[in-house]
Amino acid sequence: MKLKKTQVKKLKSIIESERQRILDGFESQSAEEFHIKGEDRLDEVDQASSEYDRAHRLRFRSRNMFYAKKLSKALEKIELNEYGTCEDCDGHIKFERLLARPTAELCISCKDEAEREEQGNFVARQSKSLGQRVELAGAM
Repeated sequence: MKLKKTQVKKLKSIIESERQRILDGFESQSAEEFHIKGEDRLDEVDQASSEYDRAHRLRFRSRNMFYAKKLSKALEKIELNEYGTCEDCDGHIKFERLLARPTAELCISCKDEAEREEQGNFVARQSKSLGQRVELAGAM
């Protein structure tokens, strides 16, 4: 069933607030957070710990940037009146699914099928949600 205007309005509000929360988080981070300080290089253990923490911060920042892009794409789809339509089958994505995952681009049936195909292909996996090919170690 196609989304009602009130449902789209509610989802748009959720997406906008989530996107703003992420963007505010970017603004509150300073570039210095991602540099290793001189006092953290005193010995190997301190340096390793500092590098580990830095790598985690960078990974989370990268994940948030990716999510912010997906939220922006969802907002664009709302403006184009394409939001809530499955990219594979052109069917409707249920409101409950979009509440749980506002950036969903596939209906639950197509997502299940895509995940089964990913699981069945051990040589090279294509993630529809990430949009990139994942090569498995030792596959060749």
